[in-house]
Amino acid sequence: MASTSSSDNAQSSDTAHLIVVSNRLPVTLAQNGSEWSFKLSSGGLVSALSGLKREMSFTWVGWPGKDFGTSDRVKIDNLLRENSCGAVYLDDETAELYYNGFANSILWPLFHYHPGEMIFEEAAWDAYQRANRAFAEALLDMVKDGDLVWIQDYHLMLLPRMLRGLLDARGLTGVKIGWFLHTPFPSSELYRILPVRRSILEGVLAADLLGFHTYDYARHFLSSCTRILGLATAPTSVEAEGRTVHVGTFPIGIDPGKFAEALQTDTVQRRLSELERRFDGARVVVGVDRLDYIKGVPQKFLAFEHFLSEHPEHVGHVVLVQVAVPSRGDVEEYRQLIASVNELVGRINGRFGTVEYTPIHFLHKSVAFDELVSLYAVSDVCLITSTRDGMNLVSYEYVASQQARHGVLVLSEFAGAAQSLNGALIVNSWNIEEVSDALHQALAMAPAQREANFNLLHKYVNTHTAAYWGVSFINELKRVSQAADELAQLPQLTAQVAQTAFGAATQGLRVLMLDYDGTLSATRTIPDFARPSPQTLRTLRRLAELPRTLVYVVSGRIRAHMERWFEGIDVGLVAEHGLFYRHPQAVGQLQGLTQGPQGPMQDADGWTCLVEHTDPQWRETVLPLFQHYTERTPGSFIEEKEVDLTWHYRNTDPEFGLWQANELKINLERVLSHWPLTIVNGNKTVEVRPSQVDKAYALRAIIGNLAGAQLDFVMSIGDGRGDENVFAFLNTELKATQELITCTVGRKSTQAKYFLPNVDSVLAILSKLADSS
Repeated sequence: MASTSSSDNAQSSDTAHLIVVSNRLPVTLAQNGSEWSFKLSSGGLVSALSGLKREMSFTWVGWPGKDFGTSDRVKIDNLLRENSCGAVYLDDETAELYYNGFANSILWPLFHYHPGEMIFEEAAWDAYQRANRAFAEALLDMVKDGDLVWIQDYHLMLLPRMLRGLLDARGLTGVKIGWFLHTPFPSSELYRILPVRRSILEGVLAADLLGFHTYDYARHFLSSCTRILGLATAPTSVEAEGRTVHVGTFPIGIDPGKFAEALQTDTVQRRLSELERRFDGARVVVGVDRLDYIKGVPQKFLAFEHFLSEHPEHVGHVVLVQVAVPSRGDVEEYRQLIASVNELVGRINGRFGTVEYTPIHFLHKSVAFDELVSLYAVSDVCLITSTRDGMNLVSYEYVASQQARHGVLVLSEFAGAAQSLNGALIVNSWNIEEVSDALHQALAMAPAQREANFNLLHKYVNTHTAAYWGVSFINELKRVSQAADELAQLPQLTAQVAQTAFGAATQGLRVLMLDYDGTLSATRTIPDFARPSPQTLRTLRRLAELPRTLVYVVSGRIRAHMERWFEGIDVGLVAEHGLFYRHPQAVGQLQGLTQGPQGPMQDADGWTCLVEHTDPQWRETVLPLFQHYTERTPGSFIEEKEVDLTWHYRNTDPEFGLWQANELKINLERVLSHWPLTIVNGNKTVEVRPSQVDKAYALRAIIGNLAGAQLDFVMSIGDGRGDENVFAFLNTELKATQELITCTVGRKSTQAKYFLPNVDSVLAILSKLADSS
């Protein structure tokens, strides 16, 4: 990815335009003759983003609802453009398979813990890819460098990667992409059953910021990245393809002022008076749900039946008013749900009802906003029993409508809102008795306690609004983008830069210090399988044969492995992270060199040990501890080197292995506190080695040995934390060198002056140098 100048970044940040992308545009189009008109649609996302619209302007991009002819598209595009919208057109077959065939038949049930409802078909997956690609191509004509693109929900999980690829191809590297999931993200154990699990994860990981309602959802996503993709994660980020993808929690809210204003209108006040007369002498429990299998409506009715059975004194005095908004009645599972709910309503009303008393008032229809606010306001309890819900904003709407009555909120722990609304009674919606008891507790709650709980809820709902949610996400996207822009200042090392510097060194020595694992070779799970590829060996041989060129390979491997791997190639070797080193034979032909500060500790094979004496008793202390953790951690193993001891956990369960490694390190620090040893957390390893000796220490010794020679070119390439000490040493001690290149592998915060994205790019640069004379 090309870097951008700081002035360009500052300019783009100030003028950045926001583009919100969702599956569906928030409009309903209508044709009158040859003219088109539209009106704003209703919906949760529309309500949420309406608050953001008052804080900042943005363009909304999405599917307009159906396909249109070419002549109509021109008129519709002009109409939408005038209203800050943009259309993505899909043919009807693609739209149906993408939306109902994959998004709602695969991802929706999976993300809501209903894998039995999944029906995976290749045709639907193909349509999902086509639709996401259509969105990417449409956005490419709308986005300018420096813009912010905010993608919404599970319908567009491939879009960040597809869009990023198209933008990079056009050189639009300053566009920042955010993605937000409005549903739960399931446990990695459940998510892993998805046949296209890798593609979906890789799709969203091209974004700069990923947002979730709760940390539980974010944690499940991070766990999936670790277990399925093998990526390194932190509580708020993922390292993917040399980039840091930030992960955050942003609980969505509502516009509470809208409900407060509605309560003051004559229409709502009249309807509220009518409802109070209708339910005079009764306590009202309200429920408002879309009739979906995740909303737990049958569980709610069963709990209410149990409540009336266990507390007969409430029969005739407590009613449940349930609004069930119709949803996908053309799908068999939903038709069965409707039949089940109707049967429950009939049974409960038949069992407890009389001519004067109907326990459950079941409204299977949408209700007008004024009617909804009136129902919220007249009720004493709001009962929400979702079995799995991304957030559930009904709970927020109820609180916003209860300023006079201070009603009690009974909320399922499986709704995302349960993690935010302190003051609600939290229940397990699958436990009928628990919900029944909570309902009884709510109706019996003292007025002072009701008010105290309500004040907590009301304060949160009024501060964490829809506008607050949107602005918080966009501000965080800008913040992480600024940090990424600063990181982007690190230039990628090009063959031209490297060859020019290499060729400019015409008199003195040219020294290359090359890390092995992760730089010359991809990291392997088993040390014995980490041998260099034929391409790597050919490249090193050609480099070593160049005049005045010394090549050193630095590794954590033991001497025997390195000698065997690089036999017949005149390269210097540094083993066990700097404990041993050996010069290439070409050094013996140089004149005026010193032996260096470490003293005469060479063996017959030319290896120098930088540790004069090590008490072997520490190994007798460490080995039993390593063995103990190896027995307790399936997949782990011990690597015994000449001096170092290393515990590997790359092949273990990722989370358990990391937990064990942290515990092992704590125990090692306790038992080795009196030894001159260092405990190093490596790449899926815990290593114990003598203090003060590392790659930088070995490099210092090597440079000391070469003190009598003129160094015209020094290059160091590495990918790990230990290489940072090398870069710092070179940048400080050898800054006067005519040509100095320090380069890390993978874009990251570093002491190096350049980066290369991967092992292949390292070998490509070295091959170019080997072509030099």
